[in-house]
Amino acid sequence: MTPSSKARRLLVADDDANVLDAYRRVLGELVGRDGSTSSDLDDLSAELFGDDPAPSDAPALLEEVIYCRQGEDAVRQVEDARASSKAFAIVFLDMRMPPGIDGLETARRIRAIDPDVNIVIVTGYSDHKPSEIAAAIGRPERLFYLLKPFDGAELQQLATALASRWTLDTGIADELAKRVAQLERMYAELKASEARAQELARLDALTGLSNRSGLSERFQAEVQAATAQGRQLSVLYLDLDRFKDVNDSLGHAIGDGVIRGFAERVSQAIGKDGFAARLGGDEFAVVCFDRPRVAELSERLLQACALPYVLDGDTVRMSVSIGIAHCDLGQPDLVEAMRQADIALYAAKSAGRGVAMEFAPSMERDILGTQRLARDLARAIATDELTLHYQPLVCAKGSPIYGLEALLRWQHPERGMIPPLVFIEVAEKTDLIRDLGDWVIRRAFADSRLWPDLVTAINLSPAQLRAPGFVERVATLAREMNIDPGMFELEVTEMVLIEDVAQAAEKLRQLKDIGFTIALDDFGSGYASLAYLSQIPFDRLKIDRSFVEDLRSKSGADGVIRSIVGLGASMGLSVTAEGVEDVQQHRFLQEVGCTHMQGFLFHRPLTVEAVLTLRGSRPEIRLSA
Repeated sequence: MTPSSKARRLLVADDDANVLDAYRRVLGELVGRDGSTSSDLDDLSAELFGDDPAPSDAPALLEEVIYCRQGEDAVRQVEDARASSKAFAIVFLDMRMPPGIDGLETARRIRAIDPDVNIVIVTGYSDHKPSEIAAAIGRPERLFYLLKPFDGAELQQLATALASRWTLDTGIADELAKRVAQLERMYAELKASEARAQELARLDALTGLSNRSGLSERFQAEVQAATAQGRQLSVLYLDLDRFKDVNDSLGHAIGDGVIRGFAERVSQAIGKDGFAARLGGDEFAVVCFDRPRVAELSERLLQACALPYVLDGDTVRMSVSIGIAHCDLGQPDLVEAMRQADIALYAAKSAGRGVAMEFAPSMERDILGTQRLARDLARAIATDELTLHYQPLVCAKGSPIYGLEALLRWQHPERGMIPPLVFIEVAEKTDLIRDLGDWVIRRAFADSRLWPDLVTAINLSPAQLRAPGFVERVATLAREMNIDPGMFELEVTEMVLIEDVAQAAEKLRQLKDIGFTIALDDFGSGYASLAYLSQIPFDRLKIDRSFVEDLRSKSGADGVIRSIVGLGASMGLSVTAEGVEDVQQHRFLQEVGCTHMQGFLFHRPLTVEAVLTLRGSRPEIRLSA
């Protein structure tokens, strides 16, 4: 223990009373003396030991001198001094102190108690050589000798020098102890900071849930407990449906609020049945501790997450899709379980979103084929492997041609021509439909420059119209490409209107205000079509081809078509019949008042080159409303 007080205390042990009196006379002059009166001695200490002179404001040279006549008493004094943090600077020991222990043994014991004390062996004759004494006592650099009879000045000089040196040594020791304590505190703080950093490294900063690293660690810990108890772990993969629309339309601040709210609901719904982790974006994972609890847990999650979120005055309605996989009982593997749960999640989204589905091997076969096709489709969009064909739209008599409907085609480099229904379905399942739709609009705008006097019809997907900023993108593209919106007809199906008719109506009005013509495609094949007509600013109805085809075989089909044409006429809408393939159909449709038609009877879909050739061979083609 390092002394806390810098007071310099001396201990003298000698069995001779006369010698002790001599010590008192000599050392008494140093007790209570301040730095100014002891400056000569301090200077002598500096000269003898190479120390810096003591400062002028140094404390008294000696505070106290303790005298005892036996070695045992000296040892007890040192013990008490150390215990009270008032250690001795110097101990003067006589080598012979009968009848108790001698000076050598006394010094050895004192050194064991206080390694830093300066021990001065004072003797006129010794039974031991200095080397033997040094070996027995230790710390030879703090071991000194003074011969009897000693000179008073010599004793004062030695006491002064050793006391000053002790003060410097203990001061350095104190400072070192402070520095060590400071370093220890810094080290403890660093360890605590590292521990916190490691903890944060396992947590998601936005939600406070585990992240991927934390999920893996927690899963491994649960595996041991589940294996010991015979429980089967299950993994649920959660994904918010159409979360990108929220970020794009309301901003990332609202999106972050939805994520935090979703995380809280997930945690509450789980309760004691498992734990949750955020994987990134709007993707979450839940580990269920026991397979029999999965069905109930997934239902709680679906219900909790379907409630609207109210953030800064905005009401956001979201649903969640869930994929479920069960771990092997023998060797639970998180990576494999997550892979299977991801496949099940994809199946849940394909099934309409907002549902939970468990993994089945058949899903893997389906998704692998879909994923390959989606990957190829993404590449085809990026590298312009797709093409547009154009089917002419004709007036009621069958001519002239008044416009062209853009139809998408994909010649796969390995699989050949892929039907549009196949790859469009893949695009809708994998969120490629927006990129695909934007590609069609851009290409149709570019191709239309080749026939500026013909209307170009473009089909819009529900996902395109729902996408935030769609109207603005179309308007910007029209300006950049210098096209006339009045020469384009944008076709939508009733599927666009089912989810949010008010939002769809607003966007279609905006497109109409820009100058585009709006057509309702496949009219009659959906639900509540009459209600939509009163809310949406349509310019044209296109009779679904199934009604035209029914003219050949089903009674009553003609009455349905008459009703549709009459409805369109009463609302001031043009009516186009699709899928006209024979003369009888043409005659009937012309008779009931269809204003325009398209179908194989007139023209099949044509390449751009074929359209130009057709126009060159048909000079009478002109724009006709």
